[in-house]
Amino acid sequence: MVFWVTGKDAFAAWTSQGVLWSQWASPVAFVTEPLPRAPETGASAPETGELPACPPLPMPFDPHAALIVDLPGAESVAAGLALADRGVCPVPLFNGTTGPAPVVDVDPICRALVSGAERLRRIQLAAEAPPAFLLDSRRLDAARLAPGMYDNRWLALPQDFPSGALLASRGIRTAILVRRGGCSIPQDLAHVLRRWAEHGIGVRVLDAGTGQLADNVTVPRPSLFKRAWYAALAVLGLHRSDVGGFGATIEETEDGGHYG
Repeated sequence: MVFWVTGKDAFAAWTSQGVLWSQWASPVAFVTEPLPRAPETGASAPETGELPACPPLPMPFDPHAALIVDLPGAESVAAGLALADRGVCPVPLFNGTTGPAPVVDVDPICRALVSGAERLRRIQLAAEAPPAFLLDSRRLDAARLAPGMYDNRWLALPQDFPSGALLASRGIRTAILVRRGGCSIPQDLAHVLRRWAEHGIGVRVLDAGTGQLADNVTVPRPSLFKRAWYAALAVLGLHRSDVGGFGATIEETEDGGHYG
């Protein structure tokens, strides 16, 4: 038997821990309702969307580290829940909406957030718990981009995160980026991590594929760093959604091409 939960209820489970960092959680992935969840006892039913296996996270708990989990879709949610078991506050930052024929499939993310809501409600996080910001590494994947599709690509902006000054004032000394692909840092996250580094926050990169942890990573100065118009230029070609976040249908032009 499958029960149903509203997006509002699921969002509350991800933001009601009384931890400062929950204020940065994005509600965009929770706007679809009602959403299915499994009974409170027993295993998740297949139709609710079982959580994928969590990648190996070999680093020990560090109360002075902020994490950015940049993994594909629901895998990022699974990692966030595993980190919550260690006393870390998971903060979902997924900012793409859903629609017909979406470029990025966000439904697994929505189902994973709901599937993990009950588990998260049972975890008592300390008020001083460090944050783990959850992203979808597929957020700018344009492989399926075509006219008539719902373009819900998005990117992370510095204002989506706490400032380096605030993190440092709360005792954060290290930022750990969890992703696949060695020590490479996506361009949008370089704008975030470089700002943090200017406040004395060291950067480490954990390759979730190999389990290797790189220390003292230097974040290259990205293009348009700290320029006032960076955010406006960064989102050019993306589609804002009326409900917040990103997402809109790609329209065809008169010559048979498409906007975007």
